[in-house]
Amino acid sequence: MNRATLSIVIPTYNTAAMTLAACRAVRAAAGTAEVIVVDDGSTDGTQELLAAELPDVRVLRLEVNHRFAAAANAGVAAATCPLTLLLNSDALVDPGTVNALIAAFDDPRLGVAGARLVNSDGTPQWSGGPLPTLAWLTVLAGGFAVLLPRRGHSTPNVGWVSGAAMAFRRAVWDAAGPLREDYLFYAQDVDFCARASDAGWEVRIVEEACVVHQGGATMRQWRDVAELPHDPAFLWLDLLAWGRERYGPWWATTARALMAAAALMRIAARRLRELLLRGEERSRSRSTTAAYAAALQQLLVKRQQPARKSIG
Repeated sequence: MNRATLSIVIPTYNTAAMTLAACRAVRAAAGTAEVIVVDDGSTDGTQELLAAELPDVRVLRLEVNHRFAAAANAGVAAATCPLTLLLNSDALVDPGTVNALIAAFDDPRLGVAGARLVNSDGTPQWSGGPLPTLAWLTVLAGGFAVLLPRRGHSTPNVGWVSGAAMAFRRAVWDAAGPLREDYLFYAQDVDFCARASDAGWEVRIVEEACVVHQGGATMRQWRDVAELPHDPAFLWLDLLAWGRERYGPWWATTARALMAAAALMRIAARRLRELLLRGEERSRSRSTTAAYAAALQQLLVKRQQPARKSIG
C-alpha cells in the first residue's frame, strides 16, 4: 500500500493551535494522504486558521458541538480511502508513524492498528491492552494503574487500542462501526475494537508507530477535571456501561462495588497526603481529590446503567 490509500480524520473542538500542529505533522509524514478535520462547533477560529495555513486540508464544519464520537463518525463517513487513521487534535505523529501503520496492514488479518502513545517527554501512555476485566477496573479506580507497565505485551495483538491514534480498514468500519455516540466521552475505542475482534479481525499495537499525545486537551475545554488527563466520572461510567452490555448486569454490579471500594481507599489516601502538604501543592491535591470524590458519587448514584441517548 502507499500513502494515497490513507485518510486521516482529526476531530477538533476549540483546539485550533493544536489542530494546526497535528495537521502539519501528518502533512510532513504523509504528504499525499487525505486529511479531513472535523470542526465540531469550535468558536476559536479553527476553520479560518486551517484555511489560511493549510488550504489543502479538508475541513468539515459541524455548526453545533456533537462530541468526539459523532465528529469522528462524520469524518470517517466523508473519507474516501481504504484505510483511515483516526487522530486526536492534540496528537503529533512521528515522521515514520504513517508508513509503519500502512505497512502493518500488509497482514490481511489485521483490522485495527494503534500507535504507541507517549507524553511530550517520551514517557509512555496507555496505548491499548486486553479488554477490561473486573480486576483491571478495580485497579483503575484505585489509582494503581500507574504502577502497571504501559508496554511490554507478550504479543502485539491486544483487545483494544486507543482512539487517540487508531487506524483501521474501511471493511472493518463497515462491519464494526460506527463509533457509539451514547457513551459520555470514553469507551468508544474499546467497544469498536471488541466488535472488530468479534467480526474476526486482529487488533494490534504497532510499536514502530509513535505519537506524542497531550491527553485531555478537548475534555478540559468543557469539563473541570482538575489537573487530570481524563474525567474519572465519565471514564468509570462509560466502562461500566460497556461492561454491562458486554458481560451482563451481574458483571456490572460486581464491577461497580469493587470500583467504589477501591475509589474510597484512593480518596482516603489522597486526603491523608493533603495533611502532609502545604500551600499551593495542597490546593492542587484537594482539587484532584474532589474530582475523584465526584466520580465516586456518580458511581454510587447510577446504580442502573440504562441505554443512554447521545449527550451531543
